[in-house]
Amino acid sequence: MNDASTSFAGRAIGPDTRRAPTPSLCWVPETRFGTWFLGTQIWSRYVVEVSLQQFARLLPSPLSRPRRVLDAGCGPGVSLPLLDRYFQPEAITALDIDPHEIERSRQQSRHCACRVELVRGDVARLEFPDESMDLILCHQTLHHVVAQEAVLREFHRVLVPGGVLLIAESCRSFILSTPVRALFRHPNEVQKSAAEYQQLLRDAGFAFTTENVDTSSPFWSLPDWGLRARLGWATKADVEPTQLAAVVFKP
Repeated sequence: MNDASTSFAGRAIGPDTRRAPTPSLCWVPETRFGTWFLGTQIWSRYVVEVSLQQFARLLPSPLSRPRRVLDAGCGPGVSLPLLDRYFQPEAITALDIDPHEIERSRQQSRHCACRVELVRGDVARLEFPDESMDLILCHQTLHHVVAQEAVLREFHRVLVPGGVLLIAESCRSFILSTPVRALFRHPNEVQKSAAEYQQLLRDAGFAFTTENVDTSSPFWSLPDWGLRARLGWATKADVEPTQLAAVVFKP
């Protein structure tokens, strides 16, 4: 078991932020349903762990043990024990702008063998030194953030040369669907397609090939839940990818 330390950095969040998001915020607070759902076993087992399995397949070769891992936008922290198990790092820094999520992550950090530091901060303004992280996990975080370009530049800055960014995102077609808009909250004007996210990564200086990227459209992410495909009415070319997983590198 591991007790986590906590530090506070970045943008201060007032007491009413979660109830009344405004366009001036650098993030959009989640709904109560979304906050609950992201802490469930369904999310942990069938979304987060599945993404880590995807990353393992997309890596060109097994990673050496990372010294320091950043979980950027850690949310309730369900990824922390998985990062500890998959990569066995010396330390994990779990960062989130929401103080409520930092407290939830504290519970998850106790299941980690490695040292865990909990940091409240802004992913677009990281308060870490240059080249201080070996591995960054950005799991379903970027589509919550307005300043996406700034976030990726910060990831590039704090990674060591040869460092790895593991990124998984839900794409515009899914985020703007009616069920998602009804149950969750996102900055809708900045949502991107899978191709646009890949270009954003290249523009930030990351290197990768098509073999390091997986795009998909799971049935649960489609407006018709895959009915047209099951009836033979749709082809792969008809469906815009709703999910992106990529392993990218700082040269």
